[in-house]
Amino acid sequence: MVHLARHRERRQRLASALERHGFSRVMWLNAVDGRELDPGPPWRVSPLPPTTPWSGWIDPYARRAMTLGEVGCALSHVLAWQRIVESGYPGLIIEDDAVPVEPLMDNLPMLMRDLDYLDFDLCYLAQRNDPGPKPLAGRHVHLVDYHPLWTLAYLLSPEGARKLTASPWRDRLAPADEMLPACFGLNRDAAVNSAYAGSPGLVLATNQRFFTPWESSVASETEKSPPVREPEAPLLALTVATEESPELRRLLDSGLRYGFAIEPLGLGLPWRGGDIAAGPGGGQKVNLLRPALERIPSERPVLFLDGYDTIVTRHARDILGAWREVAGGAPLFAAELFCWPDKASAPRYPEVPGGSPYRFLNSGAFIGRAGELLGIVGEAIDDSDDDQRYYTEHFLSGEHGIVLDHGCRVFQCLNGALEHVSADEGRGMIYNSRMQSWPAVVHANGPTKPWLEGEGRAVGGRWRTYYGEMTP
Repeated sequence: MVHLARHRERRQRLASALERHGFSRVMWLNAVDGRELDPGPPWRVSPLPPTTPWSGWIDPYARRAMTLGEVGCALSHVLAWQRIVESGYPGLIIEDDAVPVEPLMDNLPMLMRDLDYLDFDLCYLAQRNDPGPKPLAGRHVHLVDYHPLWTLAYLLSPEGARKLTASPWRDRLAPADEMLPACFGLNRDAAVNSAYAGSPGLVLATNQRFFTPWESSVASETEKSPPVREPEAPLLALTVATEESPELRRLLDSGLRYGFAIEPLGLGLPWRGGDIAAGPGGGQKVNLLRPALERIPSERPVLFLDGYDTIVTRHARDILGAWREVAGGAPLFAAELFCWPDKASAPRYPEVPGGSPYRFLNSGAFIGRAGELLGIVGEAIDDSDDDQRYYTEHFLSGEHGIVLDHGCRVFQCLNGALEHVSADEGRGMIYNSRMQSWPAVVHANGPTKPWLEGEGRAVGGRWRTYYGEMTP
């Protein structure tokens, strides 16, 4: 039993259920608590060697970074694998939030008789997804040629445990439910399979689900825990904010959740950029950005975001990949539906292939190499002048190779576009049905700011309640 000591009620509930079904040899393994881990690796958990995460991993569903709860869970499973190797006997590993499914548990002895005749490595007892037609290996088990999603309950042979402990978890740690299939070449992500160089083996799953979770994933502490701080973030991100605010904290937290820290520029300085909510302004943002870019290597990708009305909703590597696909590495600015602040500039904009309504430059979110962005912001601007007008003139001049994100692949501006978008509450992402895209950064420009705390409350994975402070 993989068990957190502070979950006494789980132990009492599960111990009682297992006793009813005749389990007489139960070892309660103290799980690694994500609350006690530092955000930054390596992690040192006795008796395991120092462990670091696999930097290439992104949650395949919610596109977020790994959490400390997932680190603790994965290391706990490694400890369980080692116990099985040491014992030389097959073992059933059960997480403490599992619930036996009644009355299917009565069929467990028949399952065990099936396994007596099979030289198996791994057998799942709680698979989430329906794999379709199942190649049967016995009356109660089938071969696994798909990716089950749960490590809630599974049987391991000593040989299967040896294959798992020999995998590269020490320097490529991933969530346990990703490592198990990858070790046998069954992860749905080819990159994860390649990283783990999975060994062949007999992997089975039961035809019936013997265990189910006590809580939903929304309530899962593993899902809710703070994100891992990557030693080398794949993306450098900057914002301008002269004052602390809940909106700024929302942005900074979202960056950490998706694999990178966002550095605020100008905190504590007086704001001299005018009242942007009432009209043009914001030139001070350009003047604060310029010296920051001067200290960054010219080839380093830099993401700039407005400080009080943007939020991240996909991983840093997704942002970098989409930027390169859309702009080929050229400076890429968000695109919006309105030509602002100078409507008269609209005829100067080129027509958009494919008829996208997102024609016009928005300066609240952009990405590019530091040296090329520095070239764009090199001209002087008064703090009270308008930053969007400034960037628009640079785009229309054609001198800097600026590309606009007409397809909303990276950036989504909400003003006038709320009928195009919807929040995916399960994934914490946003979908643009008009452009059929999953934007990675949302800019609630104009009057749309309340949407982020209303219909868009789930965007950025904020339906999770964190049990620890997130600090960069």
